[in-house]
Amino acid sequence: MRSNGRPRGLPRLRPVTAMLLLAWAGGGAAMELDTGVPELKLRWDNTVRYNLGTRAERPDQRILNNPTYDESDGKFGRGDVVTNRLDLLTEIDANYRNLTGVRISAAAWYDHAYHDTTVSTTVPGYASSYLGDRYNHAVSRFVQGPAGEWLDAFVWTNLKLGDVPVNVKLGRQTNYFGEGLLIPAHAMSYSQSPVDGVKAVTSPGIETKEVFLPVSQLYVKSQVTPALTLMAQYFLDWKASRLPYGGTYFAPADPFFEGPDRLPVAPNGASLARADSLKPGRRGNWGVGAKLNVEALESAFGLYHRRFDDYNPWFAPDFANFVTIPGVGTGPTGYRLVYPKQVKMTGISAGKVIGSVSVAGDLAYRKDGALNAAGISPLDHQGPRGDTLHAVVNGVYLLPATRFWDTGAFIAELAYSRLLKVTSHAELYKGAGTAACVAPDGKPGGRGDDCSTKNYTAIALSFSPQYLQVAPSWDLDVPLSVNYGIDGNAASSGGGSGKSLAWSIGAKLTYAQRYEFALQYADSAARTKYDPSGLTVIGGAGSVGATDRGWLVFTFKAGF
Repeated sequence: MRSNGRPRGLPRLRPVTAMLLLAWAGGGAAMELDTGVPELKLRWDNTVRYNLGTRAERPDQRILNNPTYDESDGKFGRGDVVTNRLDLLTEIDANYRNLTGVRISAAAWYDHAYHDTTVSTTVPGYASSYLGDRYNHAVSRFVQGPAGEWLDAFVWTNLKLGDVPVNVKLGRQTNYFGEGLLIPAHAMSYSQSPVDGVKAVTSPGIETKEVFLPVSQLYVKSQVTPALTLMAQYFLDWKASRLPYGGTYFAPADPFFEGPDRLPVAPNGASLARADSLKPGRRGNWGVGAKLNVEALESAFGLYHRRFDDYNPWFAPDFANFVTIPGVGTGPTGYRLVYPKQVKMTGISAGKVIGSVSVAGDLAYRKDGALNAAGISPLDHQGPRGDTLHAVVNGVYLLPATRFWDTGAFIAELAYSRLLKVTSHAELYKGAGTAACVAPDGKPGGRGDDCSTKNYTAIALSFSPQYLQVAPSWDLDVPLSVNYGIDGNAASSGGGSGKSLAWSIGAKLTYAQRYEFALQYADSAARTKYDPSGLTVIGGAGSVGATDRGWLVFTFKAGF
């Protein structure tokens, strides 16, 4: 439906759209605006980013034969454009005498690759995951557009309590604890902000500040002594992470996550309706922390405690009611997403420069966190919970000039997690050796069926050598990234799977330190199981439905 000639979603975002159109039309460099008041500084920054990506791999027929993965995998064929996306970001910062100020940012986007909003299945007899075989409004808005949204919107002030300087920020913002860099699922900052996974996977070259969705909160930071900093935050809102929607190219499975309307389960068109997600209230999340610099050790140490409602859900059948489906048997009437409430986390961090390497890490104890679930309880609509230990250790090494490169950076991070105990709904915990760990053939399952182990280890690497002045005003970067599950399957929900691999390699040319032109190839692999005929993917560990999605993407980005 359209009204007044405008695409759906734009009227209520008219201020955002107008601001971004002005940024686009204005051009020019980032501007320091003359306010007429010497003490008042006003800065306006704008970024335009364009991504054009194509599918490089042929769809795997074994994936297309499974009705859980076919819509996402069959949306585009080899050589098809999977993203043709324009993003605009505008940021305004006002600062009065470094005493008080305001920050406002907004984003807008359009992806022409999704101008066809139809969804179709490749498995005969099965329904699609969307009513009317078309994306619903939410999916169309965030995947296709044109649409936009406000991001940051907060005021800040610097003041003194006695001789102690204090910084206060109120409004939509993001703040993080700890030292995690590349594997956020096990860092102290886990679920400290929802993420825009839709934008992240379709937009190489995206700024980190665009990946995280700001949430309204009060944040206070105090420099108690030159060495000791205290911080606290209290959230005034809550919103779910925006993860790739089922039926789109980057979705790991058709019914994921907040988008689809139903889950097809039989070749007679039968499907499970998606019930309303069970979400927490808007307020109540909070965190406190302290950071101490110890000059004698040339080190920094942190201590943190957080209480939060998770931004990442359990995906599970709703066993509150049952129905008999011809050809399938008795099963639940629907499925839903459930967001775990009142998770507690306490942790420490440390950082030190050792030689030419900056080394840091987190160690966190997560109490009553969400575990890998085989379902949710019909009594309290909750999944399994448990106490887990999480650690990340990373190192950042700035590459010195050699005959192989001029400069650059190498980052490595190792993550480890351990299940300490299951605290509730142990019958629903999908752990190796438990009754809930079942293989697709109904027999007891194991690691290869995405059943969790007590311990899990993963590694992430980012290597980016840089070559300066390869031509007048041109610099070249050659980034390479690898994420790999070394051993085990994480007990924590969404914590990662062993033998899962995601990698990318590319080249980026920067002109006059302002215009970027990049080409990148990315792919993934996971431990996969097939039916006895070998013709259909039936399960595995990790994103088994997305192992044939290798893609090549060109990116242009410029700041104005």
